Amino acid sequence: MGALSDLPPELVVGWAIWLAGGLALMLWFRRRSTTPPRQPARSRGAAESTSAVVPATPPADDAFAELRALLDEPEQRPDAR
Repeated sequence: MGALSDLPPELVVGWAIWLAGGLALMLWFRRRSTTPPRQPARSRGAAESTSAVVPATPPADDAFAELRALLDEPEQRPDAR
């Protein structure tokens, strides 16, 4: 204890506050990590469907089929009847 009497009181108080704050944070994080997370309250209608199911879309046969059909058509000129 002789070495502590040579230290300025502000430094000792600062270390004590820093130590107490660190201990409080450690205990708070430890308590928070051991408790399970809370589930949000559900309404009665939400209990029926628990997950959203997204239907799969059928794959397109050919993305450029329409464009190819337009480009492959013979040219129709209005003056060539």
